[in-house]
Amino acid sequence: MSFCTVGADVGGTHVRLALLTPEGKLENLRKLPRAEVMPDADPCCFGEVLRDYIRDCGEKVTAAAAGIPGTLSRDCRRVLNVPNIPALNGLMLADELTERAGVPVKLENDTVMLLSGDVHRMGLPETGLLLGVYIGTGLGSAVFYDGKPLRGKNSLNELGHFPLPGRKEKCSCGNVGCAENLVSGRYLQALRAEKWPDTHISRLFPAMAGSRELEEFIDTAACLLAGTVNLLDPEVLVIGGGVPAMEGFPREALLRALREKTMHPQPSENLEVVWSEGADDTGALGAAWMARK
Repeated sequence: MSFCTVGADVGGTHVRLALLTPEGKLENLRKLPRAEVMPDADPCCFGEVLRDYIRDCGEKVTAAAAGIPGTLSRDCRRVLNVPNIPALNGLMLADELTERAGVPVKLENDTVMLLSGDVHRMGLPETGLLLGVYIGTGLGSAVFYDGKPLRGKNSLNELGHFPLPGRKEKCSCGNVGCAENLVSGRYLQALRAEKWPDTHISRLFPAMAGSRELEEFIDTAACLLAGTVNLLDPEVLVIGGGVPAMEGFPREALLRALREKTMHPQPSENLEVVWSEGADDTGALGAAWMARK
């Protein structure tokens, strides 16, 4: 291939841009304030940011793609709901960005881009069914089948909004009792403020060692993962996000609980679990590969 593509990872606070060379090398990573490059008053001006970035790279760029932290239409042209960036809601964002950037721009959910980045960085199989679960500020998930995102009627894949029985906490999606209320960085921040206020969030898991709260966190996460594995029977389960990258995250305890709760003998005995490397550029890398496809 003799062309380059650009990937964008859009978050509530920052946007990361990167260029994918014809040889598959990621270059020119930039981390920009989201409020400046995608302001609430005119979020579509991000297309002009893309245009200027492409011009600065000085390379032949034929397409770009952006990971959006919310729900998109099935054709991935319209933004339906982005709780952390409500100014995007309802926009035909792919069309607007394409017009302003001067190259075709594809949209996907940001978790899809993370899984895409992990597939290429870690050399994961592009055939069969892959499941990615990412615990960050919220709880995101993505499913690939033969290298492509698996889409339902509304293109949803929202493990974080699996309803839990007996829970009444309000979720950012507007419902109550969603899973990410108990398995997410947002939950851990609230738990730290309540139970371990003198502990920095980066040291929360060592502080939680042996506690009932840690047992409940592991149990809830394992139940969500096991139920999804039992339903989908993936070739590989990828677990990533900022929370599993924290010091003292109970990886072994979570894996034991996961294997106990999945069906026996299969998929419990032959379930392949890999941990995302959690690199800062994974979402941008995945977006750039999506643009190339």
